[in-house]
Formats: sequence, C-alpha cells, structure tokens
Amino acid sequence: MTVDIQFSAKQRYDSYSGASDIHKIWGGTLDYMTGLDLSNNKLSGVIPSELGDLLELRAMNLSHNVLSSSIPDSFSKLRDIESLDLSYNMLHESISHQLTNLTSLAVFNVSYNNLSGIIPQGGQFNTFNEDSYLGNPLLCGPPTDKSCETKRSKEADNGGEEEASIDMLVFYWSTASTFVIALIGILVLRFFDCSWRRACIRVVDAFIASTKSMLS
Repeated sequence: MTVDIQFSAKQRYDSYSGASDIHKIWGGTLDYMTGLDLSNNKLSGVIPSELGDLLELRAMNLSHNVLSSSIPDSFSKLRDIESLDLSYNMLHESISHQLTNLTSLAVFNVSYNNLSGIIPQGGQFNTFNEDSYLGNPLLCGPPTDKSCETKRSKEADNGGEEEASIDMLVFYWSTASTFVIALIGILVLRFFDCSWRRACIRVVDAFIASTKSMLS
C-alpha cells in the first residue's frame, strides 16, 4: 500500500509518497522528510529554544500565530532545514547573524513582525528578496531600500543630546552644592568676630557674585 502526504515547504505544497505494510509504516522518500507545521493555531509567548534541537527538521512553519519573543539563536543548529516560516507574528529584536550558517535554507519568511536592526548578509541570506522581510519597518539594509546609516546617525545624535543633558545636570548640581556649602560657611563664621572672618566673608561674597554672573 502507498501512503501520500501533502506538506507545505518552500512556499508550495508537495506530495510525498512511501510504501506501507505490516512491518514497515514509512518508506522511501518519507524516511527523509521531517516537518513541523504549527501555523494558524493562536500560539502566544516565547518560541521554545528547544525547537533548535530538532536537528532532522527540513521545514518549520510557525506563521499566523501571536508569538512575541525573539528568534531563538538555537535555530542556527537546524543545519538541514530548507524552509523556515515565522511570518505574521509579533516577533521583536534583531535577526541573529548565526542563522546565516543554515546552508540548506531555501525559504525564509519573517514578514509582518516587529523585528528591527540590520538584516544579516552572507550564505543563503544573500538569495532572499525583500518579500521575506515585509511589514518590519525597523529592519534596514539589503535587500530592502532602507539605509542603516540614517538609523545610526539618529542614534548618535540622540546619544549626543543625552550626554549634553547629563553634563548640564552635573553642572547645575555642582554649582548648587557649592552655593549651599558657602552659605553654611557664612552662617558658621557669624558666630566668630575676628579680622580673618571679615576677609573670608569678602571672598565668599566675591565667589557668589561671580557664580551669579556665570548663570545669568
């Protein structure tokens, strides 16, 4: 008896056939086809990193769920995988460069997620077109037309503004603390009547005047 199985891989449905008898359920091509299809199941939460231990997988489809984690680095161990579909989820963070080690990967689809950062290049990733990354506005670099240089310059500008804000905050705090210390010194000196007290008061007054002129 011949068993036929329809499985979606490489963005198409293929038919896999194998012989079945009392002693052997699978045979022929079916011995070499291993796939996992959990699409359209409303799955949520983190993608288990243990899926990367299924080393014989040739196709994995987790699309059309509500998965909200990052893509596990453990997927880089799936050296035989040919089709990986993670589209239409809520995945975030960047795409790990380790995935470029998947030399058998023919189909890669992460479209319509919340991924960000630079799209990895090298190996099979050089063969994927923009359709693999649609619906991720924070991804940049080839094969999209979004430049990562613009993103880096914005981050640098924001970093410069934050550093300037911190410097001004330190300046204000140091000035205020110096003023308070000087005020305390003046109050202490009021309890002593001597010539050096009057000299110190004049020095403190001059310091306060110069500080006010700096702040104005």
